[in-house]
Amino acid sequence: MESGLLARPAESLQRDVLSALRLDPIVNEHEIGVAAEDGVVTLTGNVGSLREAIAAECAVKHVNGVRSIANDLHVKQRTERTDTDIAREALHRLRNNVSIPLSVQAVVRDGYITLDGTVGWMHQRAAAESAVRYLAGVRGVSNAITIVHL
Repeated sequence: MESGLLARPAESLQRDVLSALRLDPIVNEHEIGVAAEDGVVTLTGNVGSLREAIAAECAVKHVNGVRSIANDLHVKQRTERTDTDIAREALHRLRNNVSIPLSVQAVVRDGYITLDGTVGWMHQRAAAESAVRYLAGVRGVSNAITIVHL
């Protein structure tokens, strides 16, 4: 078999792809996830423009060992909020409300927030839900916070 046809180790390929993305001035590599296996590279995440998605794809094409690319990058609209955006703001709201203990966590998936953790009082449980319910982009809130009386 020719040496050019041998598959590169996945970790090595992934590292080189990330390096190529980092070098492209159009691409924000922190928003892009990279998976590599048998020469197939999958790009995931959210980018700010179609131009950035195409630039990422072009940067990856030039990496030695890339045989195929699955470009699963999502171009978010200016007003669209990603789960990461929502999670960051939810964390900010939860941490800046003195009635909510640090044991409360928020998990965001497809715009839905699930709150979990433990609190000592019902008002703390309600405060956590109120803090995140009306964030932009939130479709719904499931409150799974447990009240534990000490």
